[in-house]
Amino acid sequence: MPAVSEARVGVPDDVCLLVEGTYPYVAGGVSAWVHDIIKGHPELRFSVFNIGSRAGVYGPPSYALPDNVTRLHQTYCSELETTPITSAARERLDGEIRAFRRRGRSRLPPSRVLGAIRRLSLEIGRGDDRLLEDLACGDLSVGEFLHGRETFELLAEIAEKVAPQASFLDLFWHLRAIYVPILRLLPAVAPPARCYHTVSTGYAGLCGAVFSLRTGRPLIVTEHGIYSRERDMDLARASWIKDQPDAGDAIRVGARPSPLRDLWSHSFRALSQLAYRRASRIVTLSDVNRARQIADGALASKISIVPNGVEVPSADDERGASGLPVPPGLHGSQGPDDTRALRVGFVGRVVPIKDVISFIQACNLAMADVALDVRIIGPIAEDAAYVRRCVALVESLGLASSVVFTGPQPAQLIYSDLDVVVLTSFSEGQPLVILEAYAAGLPVVATDVGACREMVEGRSAPDRLLGASGLVTRVGTASETAAALVRLARDPLLRRRFGRAGRKRVLGFYRRQDMIESYRGLYRDMVSQ
Repeated sequence: MPAVSEARVGVPDDVCLLVEGTYPYVAGGVSAWVHDIIKGHPELRFSVFNIGSRAGVYGPPSYALPDNVTRLHQTYCSELETTPITSAARERLDGEIRAFRRRGRSRLPPSRVLGAIRRLSLEIGRGDDRLLEDLACGDLSVGEFLHGRETFELLAEIAEKVAPQASFLDLFWHLRAIYVPILRLLPAVAPPARCYHTVSTGYAGLCGAVFSLRTGRPLIVTEHGIYSRERDMDLARASWIKDQPDAGDAIRVGARPSPLRDLWSHSFRALSQLAYRRASRIVTLSDVNRARQIADGALASKISIVPNGVEVPSADDERGASGLPVPPGLHGSQGPDDTRALRVGFVGRVVPIKDVISFIQACNLAMADVALDVRIIGPIAEDAAYVRRCVALVESLGLASSVVFTGPQPAQLIYSDLDVVVLTSFSEGQPLVILEAYAAGLPVVATDVGACREMVEGRSAPDRLLGASGLVTRVGTASETAAALVRLARDPLLRRRFGRAGRKRVLGFYRRQDMIESYRGLYRDMVSQ
């Protein structure tokens, strides 16, 4: 982490980037995008505000912070005790809140924050600008929330109106788990910045909205995946929420979804809406995501689409600035040996949302017809239990000699040794992996999530004229992914045609410099306000 001189203390940076867990600790994905944004704007000073679950969860940073990052701020939302705050930081926070209150009403009712929590829990979908103002006033501590009589009365009201069938004890623990992280984050001191840029909604979006409100500086929201939708998928699989048996129906087998799932879902959607409302600009990656943001309450007039981008090596340079290999055929070669096993790569975090289980099952089905050499390339430390499930599945299917977990690797070592890249995700934004594969002249197989279909088939009329650059499959359907792999293994000419179309697509519509220039203009507008 770069040192900050005494002369820099209190001097606002140009941009404070707010991230939830990712940069600089987790490699790839959103972290790679954040790193590109910072390096692409050397004329700007950045700080990074990282929200983690608790100290010690992440190992050493995966990225060395560029010279134009002045400071890495770290805060946690799941500590047993609130992270200590220095006297200087406490004085600054008190000043922020006093100034914010002076701009609003001088006479405040007790616990405006608890009133906001009541509306979040009971008045679903009726959020307004007052909601953020009440949260930002900072008049409720974690201890007061956990032990106050007013909280008990709120709990009783929620039990009566929202979850009459739920266990009262379960309701208490769920309400605690939903709101204690929020209460731990609200006292965070806003890093001095000319604008705040949150790289998701959720907790990072909440902090960005509160910082923007308290300081009067503009907020930019960028969403890669739609945060509330991804949390809904996590909740649907959450075994720690007990669904309720159908009372009075001894024959029917099943359960009704617990209203506690709805409490969680509504809370995440409310956090997104708070960030959308406060944002001066909202940036998304695709038309699909834009429609989902509007459905979740974002104003269409605030939203612009800025696709991700990568650097593409040229035929005159064996390796471009991105480090990606030049595709076969650009120097007159005839491409890879088509008689050997198809080299298939899954590139991404080994976590449930990437559905690596379906990828392994698909490879197993395809190997009944064609030879595959399979690599699972990406971080394996985030969800140890899921990694163990994946490894156990590989072993139980007898694929240990054909399916290798390589761990994370630099891009220049990944794509030069593959014939096709596969994504089986339940949710995506606009995967950089697909763009990196295209830059290396590789076809892709991807599930129909996020922007994947438009990345494979084209978004605009000129884009679609380039032709398909891979195959799209349904989510969670291993048989369709297997059929796509068999088809590509048996048709090397199709692989090359897809690879050429992908390279033209990334050259025409997904260049890193175009993305950087779009953000340069956005930052210029926000910083000058």
